[in-house]
Amino acid sequence: MKLKKVIEDASLLLGIRQDDVANQRLLFRCANLCLSNVASNHIECLATQVFDVTNGKIGFDQFEKTCLKIKHVSARFNLHTGYISVPNGRVVVTYAYSPEFKSKNDDVSIVGGVMNPTALLYGIITEYAIICELKDEVDVFGKRFARALFGIQDNPRKGKSRRIPA
Repeated sequence: MKLKKVIEDASLLLGIRQDDVANQRLLFRCANLCLSNVASNHIECLATQVFDVTNGKIGFDQFEKTCLKIKHVSARFNLHTGYISVPNGRVVVTYAYSPEFKSKNDDVSIVGGVMNPTALLYGIITEYAIICELKDEVDVFGKRFARALFGIQDNPRKGKSRRIPA
């Protein structure tokens, strides 16, 4: 499913007109915020990169993706503001990164698979409601988002199924 369709559904549930450009942009930003939060908090996006170090430093701007956390380095290293210091030579770095922002025509996906569009819909509405201080919507859609994200049923059946006598 395309991100544009999920945003249209969110605007329909929130009662936002399609020609309300400011709120449509805000919903789009909320969608990317939601995808980024899910990817960074629930799915660890890892990348491995090989560096040929000559000056004893690897700057964070040298990483192919936005580095959030260093997970493993093939040599001894020290973490500094803006770079890591390592011995000269070939160094392999594994790091957690933040996913790229989506455009409206992209599929609803994050690293590791496709995200449930319903969960994303509830997440967009929750983020929008937080920003616009809509407390009731935050309560309702925040719970729905968590349940949809983790696959929790509203009324799970308990115990064995039984036949009811007529």
